[in-house]
Amino acid sequence: MREGKSRPRYVSILPGADQTVKVEPAPHTPLWLYYKMVLGGGSEGGRYGSVGESGGLVNETQHCGSSNSRSGTSSSASSVVDDSDHCHMTHDVYQRQPLLSNHDPYINTNGVNKEGGSGGYYDSSSSNGIVKIAIPAPHREEPRFPKEKFKTLLAFLFLCSNWIFTTASLALTHEKVPNYPPLPDVTLDAITTQDWGLDVSEIIIIVSVYLCVMVILFHKHRWILFRRIFLMMGLLYFYRSITMYVTVLPVANPNYYCSPKANYTSPVLVAKRVIQLLSGFGLSINGQHTFCGDYIYSGHTVCLVLAYLVVREYTPRRWWLLHWCFALLAVTGVVMVLIARGHYTVDCLIAYYITTRIFYIYHQLANNANLKESGPNNFLERVWWYPLFWRFERNVQGVVPRHYEWPLPWPRRWSSKNPQRTS
Repeated sequence: MREGKSRPRYVSILPGADQTVKVEPAPHTPLWLYYKMVLGGGSEGGRYGSVGESGGLVNETQHCGSSNSRSGTSSSASSVVDDSDHCHMTHDVYQRQPLLSNHDPYINTNGVNKEGGSGGYYDSSSSNGIVKIAIPAPHREEPRFPKEKFKTLLAFLFLCSNWIFTTASLALTHEKVPNYPPLPDVTLDAITTQDWGLDVSEIIIIVSVYLCVMVILFHKHRWILFRRIFLMMGLLYFYRSITMYVTVLPVANPNYYCSPKANYTSPVLVAKRVIQLLSGFGLSINGQHTFCGDYIYSGHTVCLVLAYLVVREYTPRRWWLLHWCFALLAVTGVVMVLIARGHYTVDCLIAYYITTRIFYIYHQLANNANLKESGPNNFLERVWWYPLFWRFERNVQGVVPRHYEWPLPWPRRWSSKNPQRTS
């Protein structure tokens, strides 16, 4: 009988399955018997390989007392006679048995380890002796970005309350404006005053704000973006209401019209001035902003810089032309304010610094999960508005992707969810 070289073979457990079992033949297994064992047929070899009681191929050796005798069990056994008249018989015993027994003390009939893991089990109801292996579903941890519309409403109310607080502060500051000449300013003293510059600056603010709102409306996570902008604007208005009241500067433009002082303050007077300022959205172009003293720091610069930062952060990098347009609008608007002497130079510089610092700190906290947890090394936790930030951002898991979609339910063909680039 011709013997061949033993070769391992990988046999699939289930048709179409990716899991395989490596079958190693015994050292003296004939090649034809090994193929018969692997490919099926006969009682010696199973469809999925023959496995002994120990879970592998069993090799048994039997010694006989008679010399020059030759015996074998079946076609699955091969005998070799030695020179000392001893019968040295080698039996390769094969038994049809499942790869994973349902009598395994570590695996129950449901294919679950007693230690809690999942494993395979033998389907005794099948006539083919199929071994079934339970494969758990892949675990995917994807960041979640919940809308949380109620939190967005609370953030909007936070913005409105600080806006009212700022106008009330201006109503009180107006009574404290000193009747002094303008302070020395390196920029204002070097240029000729152009009154039309303030109108141009406010028109640029209106255009920038409306374009920024349109960009946010088409963003997939628009509720998160609106919530963040409301919170940051609320903080900026809150700071501004304090700085303009504690230090009152003289009017920068002597030609600017300021309403006469009442020389007294009362809740009714403050309420009337607040309503007048709110009706004009705090702008001078509509003639409702006739109160002076709101210099430190510049609200015009805050709106222009924040609009640029939002568009720059939440739009894809390949939209660089839009980024440059917003940057140009912001610079032009600030220059127009200075040309019209609507603010001192220090007002614009402080506004730029405070706006960028709040924006960068807020997004540094929002984009790093470890900074949302308390710890001795988390120094940003010591910011006074950190508890407010944490309550509004604790459910946002990760960096908000730059994805855009059609915001309306119609037409439906525009609302198709297609993969979008984020850079």
